[in-house]
Amino acid sequence: MRFDAVWISPVTAQVKGNTPFGHAYHGYWQQDLYEINSHFGTADDLKALSGALHSRGMYLMVDVVVNHNGWNGAPRTVDYSVYNPFNKKSYYHPHCTIDFSVKNTGRDGVILAKKPQTNIEECWLGDDNVALPDLRTENLFVASGYRSWIKELVSNYSIDGLRLDTVMEVNTGFWAGFVRSAGVYMFGEIFDGDASYVCSFQDYIPGVLNYAA
Repeated sequence: MRFDAVWISPVTAQVKGNTPFGHAYHGYWQQDLYEINSHFGTADDLKALSGALHSRGMYLMVDVVVNHNGWNGAPRTVDYSVYNPFNKKSYYHPHCTIDFSVKNTGRDGVILAKKPQTNIEECWLGDDNVALPDLRTENLFVASGYRSWIKELVSNYSIDGLRLDTVMEVNTGFWAGFVRSAGVYMFGEIFDGDASYVCSFQDYIPGVLNYAA
């Protein structure tokens, strides 16, 4: 079929057990950055996949999540100690719910910004069934931890590219260091219908998905 790359879901260990929405088969409810999702296989299996692709002149692209972790339950019940390496409540924003419908407006109703970025970046995705604790990616320990992790992940498995989940929910200052540490091409998900807003993220990451096309 002349494909030259394979793009796979996040490989990190996920929420364990069944949730009201089923198992975390998709990879977006991670809990441990340094453990491979056993439902996908082992670390050696991932290395074998990478090697098999490269032997055919193909590329391996891996999906990654830096905005949040997953929890099987309501936000108020989260046990932060289960996460690795960000295992303290102080590494996460206080719970609030993202409101994608609001605009930042001044006293006279004038739109000051196209999107309410503070709300989008600091509030949580998820719901009372599966909470998605929102990481303080502006925190030095969190940002440094992610840089070390992505450099190791790319090196260990000879990854050629990354797809970045929930880019608009992460503070834009985070991305420069992450991009440098990864050292590979990457593009991100900005799930919005406004082309000017989506394309503005090309100031921070190499590419974006064309949701607004």
